[in-house]
Amino acid sequence: MPFAFRISVIIFVFILSGLGMFWLAVGIVGKKVRTRPFLIYAACSCAVYVLSVVLSSWFVEEEFLFGPYFSLLFAVIGYTVEAAALGLVVRKCYGIPFVQGLTAAMLSHFIIYTVDDVVSAATKAYSPVFGGMYLYTFITIVLPKLWGFFIAFLAAYVLCKSGFYRYFAALFSGRFKTVVIVAVSWIFMLFWTFIDFFYPNTEPNALYALFFFSLITVVLLWVQFMAMYTAGQEKIHVQEETIAQQQSHMELLEELQQEIRAFRHDVTNLFSGLTLQAQEGDLDGIQEFMKKTSSYFDEKLGNEIKQMDCLNNIQLYPIRSLLTTKLAAMRQKHIQGALEVLYPVQEKQVMETADFLRGLGILIDNAIEAVPSKDGQIRLVLLQEERELYVAVVNNYEAEPDLNAISEKGYTTKGAGHGTGLSSYRKIISRYPGCVTRTYLRDGFFVQELRMPVQSA
Repeated sequence: MPFAFRISVIIFVFILSGLGMFWLAVGIVGKKVRTRPFLIYAACSCAVYVLSVVLSSWFVEEEFLFGPYFSLLFAVIGYTVEAAALGLVVRKCYGIPFVQGLTAAMLSHFIIYTVDDVVSAATKAYSPVFGGMYLYTFITIVLPKLWGFFIAFLAAYVLCKSGFYRYFAALFSGRFKTVVIVAVSWIFMLFWTFIDFFYPNTEPNALYALFFFSLITVVLLWVQFMAMYTAGQEKIHVQEETIAQQQSHMELLEELQQEIRAFRHDVTNLFSGLTLQAQEGDLDGIQEFMKKTSSYFDEKLGNEIKQMDCLNNIQLYPIRSLLTTKLAAMRQKHIQGALEVLYPVQEKQVMETADFLRGLGILIDNAIEAVPSKDGQIRLVLLQEERELYVAVVNNYEAEPDLNAISEKGYTTKGAGHGTGLSSYRKIISRYPGCVTRTYLRDGFFVQELRMPVQSA
């Protein structure tokens, strides 16, 4: 067989396998295949492959160091590094957290190599003997890769259409869940490696193929179930928080209603005095009365009505309820809170509402913790523009924060037990390309800004 043909087959198989694995991994995290990230991954995968070949040639004479487990150990390391490379590419090019990209890569590896190994073993065992090596190469080498790519493409299409990535991301909501899902995915990725090592002479048959294709189905269903269960638990938690926020909203309305009743009673008494001044022709007294009444109105109801108008400009009810709850908490702690929403805030941002809730809640909670015990001031700004939503949380502080250290995990000016929210906030923002954050000090105030692009029509 000509050398050029062998090289062509190797390159074709390498590209087809890499494209299938990349396509499926990207589909699991809910993204579209792009040329540049694939080329980066192909280069990384090629480097890993070449390095593994070179290292295996160097250590082949030292196999006695590991005995018969040398090839197994080498495969484990090589596949793990390859999955990590794909996870890094997904992280850098798509903004997906590394653990999610790594898990998607390992699951893709498991599916692709299961299909490839089963079909390869079957074709080698049952294909007739051909006189031409070209046809035999196609049936035993190229055809299994084509099947693997087809399964990857089909699975990626189904996962994207079903919105699986929303449930998949929920699997990584906690540290324990993340460790479990990554460990299980790593075991699945190496499943075929262990089978080939411990049972090298297994003969393929119908039951053999059925078992492994059923295994793929079971794995996908298991991941789907775990993801949906976790997402369901989070949804219940969000609903409970929403109910609590709605109750706070109702309490604010009741408080405003009571203020209006009290104001009505006071105005009635004030106008009784105004009638007497009018009868006496006391114009100066009437003007002074009107000034006092206007100031009294602003003090009693002006701020509350302004906040209600701003809240009504927020068309995302969960966000409105969150801000209502936080403003009520500020009043209870005697913090001067101000909300500015000049234009209607609509549901067209790239960030999921649940993530927006968590991120904004973290910023406001940090601001509430940081303000002085007396004369605390917090200002919240939401500005809906044509191409982005601008969010700012501004607060005064007791101790000036260190802007160089604030990005470090666990940093706080409030002592132990605080400061853990900002790391979660950064993880949330990192999932959405195009979101920009900025943190700075100005005139004794700590300012945290977030700019989110809007979804294209």
